[in-house]
Amino acid sequence: MGSKMDRNLKEELSGLLSRPVGWDCALRDYTSFAIGGPVTALVTAQDVFELQRVIDLLIQNEVAWRVIGKGTNLLVSDAGFEGVIVLLGEGFNTTIFSDRPDGLVTVKAGSGCTLIKLSSLCIQKGCSGFEFACGIPGNVGGAVIMNAGAWGSELADVITAIEVLTATGVKRLLREQLQFSYRCWLDYLKDPRQIVIGMEIQLKKRDPEVVRKRCLDLLRMRRERQPKGQPNAGSFFKNPKGQSAGYLIEKCGCKGLQVGGAMISPVHANFMVNIGSATAADVCQLMDIVKKKVEEESGVILEPEVHFL
Repeated sequence: MGSKMDRNLKEELSGLLSRPVGWDCALRDYTSFAIGGPVTALVTAQDVFELQRVIDLLIQNEVAWRVIGKGTNLLVSDAGFEGVIVLLGEGFNTTIFSDRPDGLVTVKAGSGCTLIKLSSLCIQKGCSGFEFACGIPGNVGGAVIMNAGAWGSELADVITAIEVLTATGVKRLLREQLQFSYRCWLDYLKDPRQIVIGMEIQLKKRDPEVVRKRCLDLLRMRRERQPKGQPNAGSFFKNPKGQSAGYLIEKCGCKGLQVGGAMISPVHANFMVNIGSATAADVCQLMDIVKKKVEEESGVILEPEVHFL
C-alpha cells in the first residue's frame, strides 16, 4: 500500500485534527524500546469523531496507517514507517465505575487509559480482579489486542465487552463474540483494521486495603524480577505451553548476551534491553541467535510476544 502524501493530502489531514500533525518524527521517542526510524506523519485523534475521519481519509487515499498506544510492546524498524501513526488523545482516556446490587462492579475504560491509572482507580474504589494488571505498562487498547496478563491471569478473564471502530462505525462486541488466546486477541489477527476504542470489565467489590496489599505484593515481585532503567519492550518471547521462555533462554547460557546495543538482561532472560543506541537490526539479530540456541538445546521454537512495525 502506498504512503506518499502530496501537499493537498497533508493539508486535508491537518484540517481534520485539533492537534498539530508531527511530520517526519522519530518513532524511537514513542516506544518503550527507544528504537525506531522516522514516520511520515504522527497524528493524535482526540475522540472517535476525529479518529473516524482520519482513518476514512487514509483508506480513501491508500495511505498505510497504524494506531499505537504507549508503544510498550513494539519494535519499530530502523527505516521507520512510511505512512501515518495514530495516537489516541484525551477523549479515549475515560473510566466509568458502576456498582451493581450483586456486589459486582462494571468498569468501562477508554482505549487511551493506561493500565497503571486503571489499576490505581480499582484500588481506590475497592474493586478486585484486576490486580494482575498492576504494573503492566501500556494502555487499554494495546492490552486488549495483546490479551495482556501476568501471574496466571489475563484480560480475557475479566472482559465482558469491547467497543471497536470499524469501516461501518462503532460496534460493541460481547465476550462470547470474542476469541482470545495466550497474549493474543485472535479476531484482531483476522482483521487488524478494527480499532479498539474501549473495554468493559467485571470486577468484585472488596476492602480497598486488601486490593492495595495484593497490588503492592505484585509490584514488589515485578520490581525484584525485572530490569530497571533500561529501555525494553517487556517480555520479549511468549512462554511456550507449560514452560518459561526466560528459563529456557537462561538454560542455554544467553543471559547477558549482546549484539550492538541490544542485550539479554542479566536480571531476567526474557527481557531484551537497549543498553544504548540499539537498532532494530541489533534486536532482530539477537532474537535470531536466542531462538536458534533455545531450539538446539530444548527443541522449543520461541515465538516473539513483541509486535513488529
